[in-house]
Amino acid sequence: MVSGTESAEVTPVRRTLRGRVSLLGLGVIAAWVLVLTVAFNFVLSTRLSRELDVVLRTRATTAAATVAVSPTGVVTARELGGDEALDSGIWVYAGTRAVERPPGGPNLQAVADSLALQGTTYLNRGDYRFYVLPFVRNGHRYGTVVAAVSSAPNQRARTETFVGSGLVALLVLLGAYPVLRFAAGRALRPVDAMTRQAGEWSAHALTERFGNDQRFREVQTLASTLNGVLDRLSAIVRHERRLSAELSHELRTPLSRIVAETDLLLARPHSAEDLGTAHNAMRESAMAMDRILETLLSAARVDIQDAPGRCDLKPVVAGLVRMRAGADSDPKIVVDIAPSLAVGVDEAIAERILAPILDNACRYATTTVTISARRTSESVIVEIADDGPGVSADLREAIFEPGRRGATDDGHDGAGLGLALARRLARAAAGDVTVVGDVGPVRDDSRFRVRFPPA
Repeated sequence: MVSGTESAEVTPVRRTLRGRVSLLGLGVIAAWVLVLTVAFNFVLSTRLSRELDVVLRTRATTAAATVAVSPTGVVTARELGGDEALDSGIWVYAGTRAVERPPGGPNLQAVADSLALQGTTYLNRGDYRFYVLPFVRNGHRYGTVVAAVSSAPNQRARTETFVGSGLVALLVLLGAYPVLRFAAGRALRPVDAMTRQAGEWSAHALTERFGNDQRFREVQTLASTLNGVLDRLSAIVRHERRLSAELSHELRTPLSRIVAETDLLLARPHSAEDLGTAHNAMRESAMAMDRILETLLSAARVDIQDAPGRCDLKPVVAGLVRMRAGADSDPKIVVDIAPSLAVGVDEAIAERILAPILDNACRYATTTVTISARRTSESVIVEIADDGPGVSADLREAIFEPGRRGATDDGHDGAGLGLALARRLARAAAGDVTVVGDVGPVRDDSRFRVRFPPA
Protein backbone atom coordinates (compact mmCIF):
# COMPACT_ATOMS: atom_id res chain seq x y z
CA MET A 1 0.00 0.00 0.00
CA VAL A 2 1.25 3.44 -0.84
CA SER A 3 1.04 5.86 2.06
CA GLY A 4 -0.74 9.19 1.74
CA THR A 5 2.52 11.05 2.05
CA GLU A 6 4.17 9.04 -0.74
CA SER A 7 1.16 9.27 -3.04
CA ALA A 8 0.75 13.02 -2.59
CA GLU A 9 1.86 15.05 -5.52
CA VAL A 10 5.10 16.87 -4.84
CA THR A 11 4.94 20.51 -5.85
CA PRO A 12 8.22 21.57 -7.43
CA VAL A 13 10.03 24.45 -5.80
CA ARG A 14 10.31 27.16 -8.42
CA ARG A 15 12.98 29.79 -8.43
CA THR A 16 11.86 33.38 -8.27
CA LEU A 17 12.28 35.70 -11.23
CA ARG A 18 13.83 38.24 -8.88
CA GLY A 19 16.57 35.78 -7.90
CA ARG A 20 17.12 34.75 -11.52
CA VAL A 21 17.46 38.36 -12.69
CA SER A 22 19.77 39.13 -9.75
CA LEU A 23 22.04 36.18 -10.54
CA LEU A 24 22.09 37.08 -14.21
CA GLY A 25 23.03 40.66 -13.39
CA LEU A 26 25.66 39.42 -10.93
CA GLY A 27 27.15 37.21 -13.62
CA VAL A 28 27.38 40.11 -16.06
CA ILE A 29 28.97 42.34 -13.40
CA ALA A 30 31.38 39.55 -12.40
CA ALA A 31 32.51 39.11 -16.00
CA TRP A 32 32.99 42.85 -16.43
CA VAL A 33 34.85 43.21 -13.10
CA LEU A 34 37.11 40.29 -14.07
CA VAL A 35 37.94 41.93 -17.40
CA LEU A 36 38.66 45.25 -15.69
CA THR A 37 40.81 43.61 -12.99
CA VAL A 38 42.89 41.65 -15.48
CA ALA A 39 43.26 44.69 -17.74
CA PHE A 40 44.25 46.93 -14.81
CA ASN A 41 46.91 44.50 -13.56
CA PHE A 42 48.25 43.99 -17.08
CA VAL A 43 48.52 47.74 -17.72
CA LEU A 44 50.13 48.31 -14.31
CA SER A 45 52.64 45.50 -14.81
CA THR A 46 53.55 46.82 -18.26
CA ARG A 47 53.88 50.36 -16.93
CA LEU A 48 56.15 49.29 -14.05
CA SER A 49 58.35 47.30 -16.41
CA ARG A 50 58.69 50.26 -18.77
CA GLU A 51 59.54 52.64 -15.95
CA LEU A 52 62.18 50.22 -14.68
CA ASP A 53 63.66 50.00 -18.16
CA VAL A 54 63.72 53.82 -18.40
CA VAL A 55 65.58 54.01 -15.09
CA LEU A 56 68.14 51.43 -16.24
CA ARG A 57 68.63 53.08 -19.61
CA THR A 58 69.03 56.55 -18.03
CA ARG A 59 71.58 55.34 -15.50
CA ALA A 60 73.53 53.40 -18.13
CA THR A 61 73.57 56.36 -20.55
CA THR A 62 74.70 58.74 -17.80
CA ALA A 63 77.44 56.35 -16.72
CA ALA A 64 78.59 55.88 -20.32
CA ALA A 65 79.01 59.66 -20.59
CA THR A 66 81.61 59.55 -17.76
CA VAL A 67 83.77 56.98 -19.53
CA ALA A 68 86.95 58.38 -21.12
CA VAL A 69 89.11 56.68 -23.72
CA SER A 70 92.79 57.79 -24.05
CA PRO A 71 94.50 58.01 -27.43
CA THR A 72 96.14 54.71 -26.60
CA GLY A 73 92.75 53.09 -26.00
CA VAL A 74 92.88 53.03 -22.21
CA VAL A 75 89.36 53.16 -20.69
CA THR A 76 88.81 55.10 -17.47
CA ALA A 77 85.64 56.09 -15.60
CA ARG A 78 85.40 59.51 -14.02
CA GLU A 79 83.58 60.08 -10.69
CA LEU A 80 80.23 61.91 -10.75
CA GLY A 81 80.69 64.20 -7.77
CA GLY A 82 79.96 61.54 -5.13
CA ASP A 83 76.62 60.44 -6.64
CA GLU A 84 76.45 57.10 -4.85
CA ALA A 85 72.93 56.38 -6.08
CA LEU A 86 74.18 56.60 -9.67
CA ASP A 87 77.31 54.56 -9.00
CA SER A 88 75.41 51.70 -7.34
CA GLY A 89 74.57 48.94 -9.77
CA ILE A 90 76.87 50.25 -12.56
CA TRP A 91 79.69 48.19 -14.07
CA VAL A 92 82.15 49.57 -16.61
CA TYR A 93 84.13 47.08 -18.66
CA ALA A 94 87.02 47.42 -21.08
CA GLY A 95 86.57 44.19 -22.94
CA THR A 96 86.05 41.68 -20.15
CA ARG A 97 88.07 43.62 -17.59
CA ALA A 98 86.05 45.54 -15.03
CA VAL A 99 87.14 49.20 -14.88
CA GLU A 100 84.35 50.08 -12.39
CA ARG A 101 82.64 47.53 -10.13
CA PRO A 102 80.00 48.36 -7.50
CA PRO A 103 79.72 46.39 -4.27
CA GLY A 104 77.64 43.24 -4.43
CA GLY A 105 77.59 39.51 -3.90
CA PRO A 106 79.59 37.06 -5.99
CA ASN A 107 76.52 35.85 -7.89
CA LEU A 108 75.63 39.38 -8.94
CA GLN A 109 79.24 40.08 -9.98
CA ALA A 110 79.34 36.86 -12.00
CA VAL A 111 76.16 37.77 -13.89
CA ALA A 112 77.51 41.25 -14.69
CA ASP A 113 80.84 39.79 -15.89
CA SER A 114 78.99 37.41 -18.22
CA LEU A 115 77.29 40.37 -19.88
CA ALA A 116 80.47 42.34 -20.61
CA LEU A 117 80.55 41.38 -24.29
CA GLN A 118 76.76 41.46 -24.92
CA GLY A 119 75.13 43.94 -27.27
CA THR A 120 72.43 46.40 -26.24
CA THR A 121 69.79 44.38 -24.43
CA TYR A 122 67.60 43.96 -21.35
CA LEU A 123 67.80 40.77 -19.31
CA ASN A 124 66.28 39.35 -16.14
CA ARG A 125 68.53 37.34 -13.85
CA GLY A 126 67.05 36.29 -10.54
CA ASP A 127 65.66 39.28 -8.67
CA TYR A 128 67.57 41.79 -10.83
CA ARG A 129 66.99 43.34 -14.21
CA PHE A 130 70.04 44.22 -16.28
CA TYR A 131 70.68 46.63 -19.14
CA VAL A 132 73.76 46.29 -21.33
CA LEU A 133 75.00 49.38 -23.23
CA PRO A 134 78.24 49.20 -25.31
CA PHE A 135 80.12 52.55 -25.67
CA VAL A 136 81.63 53.27 -29.04
CA ARG A 137 84.15 55.93 -30.12
CA ASN A 138 84.73 56.65 -33.81
CA GLY A 139 82.99 53.44 -34.83
CA HIS A 140 85.06 51.27 -32.48
CA ARG A 141 83.70 49.53 -29.38
CA TYR A 142 85.97 50.17 -26.43
CA GLY A 143 83.88 48.71 -23.62
CA THR A 144 80.51 48.11 -22.07
CA VAL A 145 78.37 49.65 -19.34
CA VAL A 146 76.16 47.22 -17.41
CA ALA A 147 73.39 48.62 -15.22
CA ALA A 148 71.38 46.56 -12.77
CA VAL A 149 68.52 47.27 -10.43
CA SER A 150 66.51 45.01 -8.15
CA SER A 151 63.07 44.05 -9.59
CA ALA A 152 61.83 42.83 -6.20
CA PRO A 153 59.99 46.11 -5.37
CA ASN A 154 58.20 46.01 -8.73
CA GLN A 155 57.25 42.39 -8.27
CA ARG A 156 56.04 43.13 -4.75
CA ALA A 157 53.99 46.05 -6.07
CA ARG A 158 52.46 43.79 -8.74
CA THR A 159 51.55 41.13 -6.20
CA GLU A 160 50.06 43.59 -3.75
CA THR A 161 48.12 45.32 -6.51
CA PHE A 162 46.80 42.00 -7.82
CA VAL A 163 45.68 40.86 -4.37
CA GLY A 164 44.18 44.26 -3.59
CA SER A 165 42.28 44.49 -6.85
CA GLY A 166 41.00 40.96 -6.37
CA LEU A 167 39.71 41.79 -2.89
CA VAL A 168 38.07 44.94 -4.22
CA ALA A 169 36.40 42.94 -7.00
CA LEU A 170 35.16 40.37 -4.48
CA LEU A 171 33.75 43.08 -2.22
CA VAL A 172 32.06 44.68 -5.23
CA LEU A 173 30.41 41.38 -6.16
CA LEU A 174 29.35 40.67 -2.57
CA GLY A 175 27.75 44.09 -2.38
CA ALA A 176 26.27 43.93 -5.86
CA TYR A 177 24.03 40.89 -5.28
CA PRO A 178 21.82 42.36 -2.52
CA VAL A 179 21.64 45.63 -4.45
CA LEU A 180 20.61 43.79 -7.61
CA ARG A 181 18.07 41.71 -5.71
CA PHE A 182 16.61 44.83 -4.13
CA ALA A 183 16.49 46.59 -7.51
CA ALA A 184 14.86 43.57 -9.18
CA GLY A 185 12.30 43.42 -6.38
CA ARG A 186 11.51 47.10 -6.82
CA ALA A 187 11.21 46.66 -10.59
CA LEU A 188 8.88 43.64 -10.22
CA ARG A 189 6.78 45.19 -7.48
CA PRO A 190 4.24 46.63 -9.96
CA VAL A 191 3.94 43.19 -11.58
CA ASP A 192 3.25 41.55 -8.21
CA ALA A 193 0.67 44.20 -7.40
CA MET A 194 -1.03 43.81 -10.78
CA THR A 195 -1.09 40.02 -10.39
CA ARG A 196 -2.80 40.24 -7.00
CA GLN A 197 -5.19 42.90 -8.26
CA ALA A 198 -6.12 40.89 -11.36
CA GLY A 199 -6.84 37.85 -9.16
CA GLU A 200 -9.12 39.87 -6.91
CA TRP A 201 -10.90 41.54 -9.83
CA SER A 202 -11.46 38.24 -11.64
CA ALA A 203 -13.28 36.92 -8.58
CA HIS A 204 -15.21 39.94 -7.32
CA ALA A 205 -15.01 42.99 -9.60
CA LEU A 206 -15.34 42.03 -13.24
CA THR A 207 -15.63 45.64 -14.40
CA GLU A 208 -12.35 46.91 -12.92
CA ARG A 209 -9.42 47.48 -15.32
CA PHE A 210 -5.85 48.75 -15.24
CA GLY A 211 -5.33 52.27 -16.53
CA ASN A 212 -2.98 53.55 -19.23
CA ASP A 213 -0.83 55.56 -16.79
CA GLN A 214 1.78 52.88 -16.02
CA ARG A 215 5.30 54.28 -15.64
CA PHE A 216 7.11 51.72 -17.77
CA ARG A 217 6.36 50.41 -21.23
CA GLU A 218 6.70 46.74 -20.26
CA VAL A 219 4.31 47.19 -17.34
CA GLN A 220 1.87 49.02 -19.62
CA THR A 221 2.04 46.11 -22.08
CA LEU A 222 1.31 43.69 -19.25
CA ALA A 223 -1.58 45.87 -18.09
CA SER A 224 -3.06 45.90 -21.60
CA THR A 225 -2.74 42.11 -21.82
CA LEU A 226 -4.37 41.59 -18.43
CA ASN A 227 -7.15 43.99 -19.40
CA GLY A 228 -7.80 41.88 -22.49
CA VAL A 229 -7.92 38.71 -20.40
CA LEU A 230 -10.29 40.35 -17.91
CA ASP A 231 -12.48 41.56 -20.78
CA ARG A 232 -12.77 38.05 -22.18
CA LEU A 233 -13.39 36.60 -18.73
CA SER A 234 -16.08 39.18 -18.03
CA ALA A 235 -17.75 38.45 -21.35
CA ILE A 236 -17.76 34.72 -20.60
CA VAL A 237 -19.13 35.24 -17.10
CA ARG A 238 -21.84 37.61 -18.33
CA HIS A 239 -22.76 35.18 -21.10
CA GLU A 240 -22.96 32.22 -18.75
CA ARG A 241 -24.93 34.18 -16.16
CA ARG A 242 -27.43 35.29 -18.77
CA LEU A 243 -27.64 31.79 -20.23
CA SER A 244 -28.15 30.30 -16.75
CA ALA A 245 -30.85 32.84 -15.98
CA GLU A 246 -32.68 32.10 -19.21
CA LEU A 247 -32.41 28.36 -18.67
CA SER A 248 -33.70 28.72 -15.14
CA HIS A 249 -36.65 30.72 -16.36
CA GLU A 250 -37.48 28.45 -19.28
CA LEU A 251 -37.13 25.25 -17.28
CA ARG A 252 -39.19 26.66 -14.43
CA THR A 253 -42.20 27.13 -16.71
CA PRO A 254 -42.72 23.49 -17.78
CA LEU A 255 -41.64 22.29 -14.33
CA SER A 256 -44.24 24.52 -12.68
CA ARG A 257 -46.85 23.16 -15.07
CA ILE A 258 -45.97 19.59 -14.10
CA VAL A 259 -46.14 20.44 -10.40
CA ALA A 260 -49.48 22.20 -10.86
CA GLU A 261 -50.99 19.28 -12.75
CA THR A 262 -49.73 16.89 -10.09
CA ASP A 263 -51.26 18.99 -7.31
CA LEU A 264 -54.60 19.03 -9.11
CA LEU A 265 -54.51 15.27 -9.53
CA LEU A 266 -53.80 14.78 -5.84
CA ALA A 267 -56.34 17.31 -4.63
CA ARG A 268 -59.53 15.44 -5.69
CA PRO A 269 -60.70 12.51 -7.78
CA HIS A 270 -60.81 12.99 -11.54
CA SER A 271 -62.52 11.36 -14.43
CA ALA A 272 -60.61 9.30 -16.97
CA GLU A 273 -60.83 12.14 -19.48
CA ASP A 274 -59.41 14.62 -16.96
CA LEU A 275 -56.62 12.20 -16.08
CA GLY A 276 -55.74 11.78 -19.75
CA THR A 277 -55.65 15.54 -20.28
CA ALA A 278 -53.41 16.03 -17.22
CA HIS A 279 -51.11 13.23 -18.26
CA ASN A 280 -50.77 14.69 -21.77
CA ALA A 281 -50.00 18.12 -20.32
CA MET A 282 -47.38 16.65 -18.03
CA ARG A 283 -45.87 14.68 -20.90
CA GLU A 284 -45.71 17.76 -23.13
CA SER A 285 -44.04 19.75 -20.35
CA ALA A 286 -41.52 16.97 -19.75
CA MET A 287 -40.77 16.75 -23.46
CA ALA A 288 -40.26 20.55 -23.59
CA MET A 289 -37.78 20.29 -20.73
CA ASP A 290 -36.04 17.43 -22.52
CA ARG A 291 -35.69 19.50 -25.71
CA ILE A 292 -34.24 22.44 -23.78
CA LEU A 293 -31.71 20.27 -21.95
CA GLU A 294 -30.80 18.23 -25.01
CA THR A 295 -30.16 21.36 -27.06
CA LEU A 296 -27.84 22.77 -24.40
CA LEU A 297 -26.01 19.58 -23.43
CA SER A 298 -25.32 18.57 -27.01
CA ALA A 299 -22.98 21.55 -27.31
CA ALA A 300 -21.13 20.52 -24.15
CA ARG A 301 -20.79 16.83 -25.00
CA VAL A 302 -19.29 17.19 -28.46
CA ASP A 303 -15.64 18.16 -28.87
CA ILE A 304 -15.56 19.29 -32.49
CA GLN A 305 -11.89 20.21 -32.64
CA ASP A 306 -10.78 16.69 -31.67
CA ALA A 307 -13.09 14.84 -34.09
CA PRO A 308 -14.54 17.02 -36.86
CA GLY A 309 -15.87 13.98 -38.77
CA ARG A 310 -17.56 13.81 -42.16
CA CYS A 311 -21.06 13.07 -43.40
CA ASP A 312 -23.31 13.31 -46.46
CA LEU A 313 -25.59 16.29 -46.15
CA LYS A 314 -28.68 14.99 -47.98
CA PRO A 315 -29.45 12.03 -45.62
CA VAL A 316 -29.14 14.34 -42.61
CA VAL A 317 -31.65 16.81 -44.08
CA ALA A 318 -33.93 13.95 -45.13
CA GLY A 319 -33.95 12.66 -41.56
CA LEU A 320 -34.89 16.08 -40.21
CA VAL A 321 -37.70 16.35 -42.73
CA ARG A 322 -39.04 12.89 -41.80
CA MET A 323 -39.14 13.88 -38.14
CA ARG A 324 -41.55 16.69 -39.02
CA ALA A 325 -43.68 14.67 -41.46
CA GLY A 326 -46.34 13.71 -38.89
CA ALA A 327 -47.48 17.25 -38.07
CA ASP A 328 -50.41 18.42 -40.19
CA SER A 329 -49.76 22.08 -39.44
CA ASP A 330 -46.20 22.03 -40.76
CA PRO A 331 -45.56 23.78 -44.07
CA LYS A 332 -44.40 22.03 -47.19
CA ILE A 333 -40.62 21.41 -47.16
CA VAL A 334 -38.81 21.46 -50.51
CA VAL A 335 -35.28 20.01 -50.55
CA ASP A 336 -32.82 20.85 -53.33
CA ILE A 337 -29.55 19.11 -52.38
CA ALA A 338 -27.38 17.11 -54.74
CA PRO A 339 -26.54 13.52 -53.72
CA SER A 340 -23.11 12.84 -52.17
CA LEU A 341 -22.61 16.45 -51.09
CA ALA A 342 -20.36 15.94 -48.05
CA VAL A 343 -19.55 18.35 -45.23
CA GLY A 344 -16.64 18.33 -42.77
CA VAL A 345 -18.60 17.57 -39.58
CA ASP A 346 -20.15 14.36 -38.33
CA GLU A 347 -23.84 13.60 -38.68
CA ALA A 348 -24.79 14.47 -35.08
CA ILE A 349 -23.22 17.92 -35.29
CA ALA A 350 -24.77 18.67 -38.69
CA GLU A 351 -28.18 17.63 -37.34
CA ARG A 352 -27.87 19.79 -34.19
CA ILE A 353 -26.89 22.79 -36.33
CA LEU A 354 -29.69 22.43 -38.91
CA ALA A 355 -32.52 21.25 -36.60
CA PRO A 356 -33.21 24.52 -34.74
CA ILE A 357 -32.94 26.52 -37.98
CA LEU A 358 -35.45 24.23 -39.71
CA ASP A 359 -37.73 24.40 -36.65
CA ASN A 360 -37.57 28.18 -36.77
CA ALA A 361 -38.37 28.26 -40.50
CA CYS A 362 -41.31 25.86 -40.13
CA ARG A 363 -42.65 27.87 -37.20
CA TYR A 364 -42.84 31.15 -39.14
CA ALA A 365 -43.44 29.88 -42.71
CA THR A 366 -46.81 30.45 -44.34
CA THR A 367 -46.86 27.56 -46.82
CA THR A 368 -43.36 26.52 -47.90
CA VAL A 369 -39.83 26.03 -46.54
CA THR A 370 -37.01 25.56 -49.03
CA ILE A 371 -33.68 23.88 -48.22
CA SER A 372 -30.92 24.20 -50.81
CA ALA A 373 -27.17 23.55 -50.76
CA ARG A 374 -24.19 24.24 -52.98
CA ARG A 375 -20.45 23.80 -52.84
CA THR A 376 -18.03 26.71 -53.14
CA SER A 377 -14.25 26.71 -53.36
CA GLU A 378 -13.87 26.98 -49.58
CA SER A 379 -17.06 25.65 -47.98
CA VAL A 380 -20.50 24.08 -48.36
CA ILE A 381 -23.39 26.55 -48.15
CA VAL A 382 -26.84 25.47 -46.94
CA GLU A 383 -29.71 27.96 -47.18
CA ILE A 384 -33.04 27.50 -45.39
CA ALA A 385 -35.70 29.97 -46.54
CA ASP A 386 -39.39 30.32 -45.76
CA ASP A 387 -42.24 32.47 -47.05
CA GLY A 388 -43.02 33.88 -43.63
CA PRO A 389 -42.61 37.45 -42.37
CA GLY A 390 -38.83 37.19 -42.34
CA VAL A 391 -36.37 38.69 -39.87
CA SER A 392 -35.99 42.44 -39.68
CA ALA A 393 -32.54 43.88 -40.25
CA ASP A 394 -32.16 45.10 -36.65
CA LEU A 395 -32.77 41.60 -35.28
CA ARG A 396 -30.54 39.55 -37.58
CA GLU A 397 -27.77 39.37 -34.97
CA ALA A 398 -29.90 39.69 -31.84
CA ILE A 399 -31.78 36.42 -32.50
CA PHE A 400 -28.50 34.50 -32.02
CA GLU A 401 -28.19 35.71 -28.43
CA PRO A 402 -29.11 33.08 -25.81
CA GLY A 403 -32.70 33.51 -24.64
CA ARG A 404 -33.55 36.02 -27.40
CA ARG A 405 -36.63 35.43 -29.57
CA GLY A 406 -37.79 37.32 -32.63
CA ALA A 407 -41.35 37.80 -31.34
CA THR A 408 -42.60 37.24 -27.81
CA ASP A 409 -46.31 36.93 -28.78
CA ASP A 410 -45.97 34.18 -31.38
CA GLY A 411 -47.33 31.45 -29.09
CA HIS A 412 -44.02 29.57 -29.13
CA ASP A 413 -42.87 28.33 -25.71
CA GLY A 414 -39.22 27.65 -26.61
CA ALA A 415 -36.22 28.74 -24.58
CA GLY A 416 -34.70 30.90 -27.29
CA LEU A 417 -31.52 28.81 -27.26
CA GLY A 418 -31.70 26.88 -30.53
CA LEU A 419 -30.26 29.49 -32.87
CA ALA A 420 -27.59 30.54 -30.37
CA LEU A 421 -26.35 26.97 -29.97
CA ALA A 422 -26.56 26.33 -33.71
CA ARG A 423 -24.23 29.25 -34.35
CA ARG A 424 -21.91 28.17 -31.52
CA LEU A 425 -21.63 24.65 -32.92
CA ALA A 426 -21.11 25.91 -36.48
CA ARG A 427 -18.37 28.34 -35.48
CA ALA A 428 -16.67 25.70 -33.39
CA ALA A 429 -16.55 23.56 -36.54
CA ALA A 430 -14.96 26.39 -38.58
CA GLY A 431 -18.33 27.37 -40.07
CA ASP A 432 -21.01 29.94 -39.28
CA VAL A 433 -24.76 30.67 -39.24
CA THR A 434 -26.04 34.02 -40.52
CA VAL A 435 -29.24 35.63 -41.73
CA VAL A 436 -29.16 37.05 -45.27
CA GLY A 437 -31.69 38.57 -47.63
CA ASP A 438 -33.14 41.84 -48.87
CA VAL A 439 -35.16 44.29 -46.82
CA GLY A 440 -38.23 45.45 -48.70
CA PRO A 441 -41.14 47.84 -48.03
CA VAL A 442 -43.66 45.03 -47.43
CA ARG A 443 -41.67 42.24 -45.79
CA ASP A 444 -38.07 41.28 -44.98
CA ASP A 445 -37.06 38.55 -47.42
CA SER A 446 -34.71 36.77 -45.00
CA ARG A 447 -33.19 33.33 -45.11
CA PHE A 448 -30.71 31.48 -42.93
CA ARG A 449 -27.35 30.61 -44.42
CA VAL A 450 -25.27 27.85 -42.82
CA ARG A 451 -21.63 27.54 -43.85
CA PHE A 452 -20.03 24.13 -43.29
CA PRO A 453 -16.37 23.23 -43.77
CA PRO A 454 -15.84 21.02 -46.82
CA ALA A 455 -15.19 17.32 -46.31
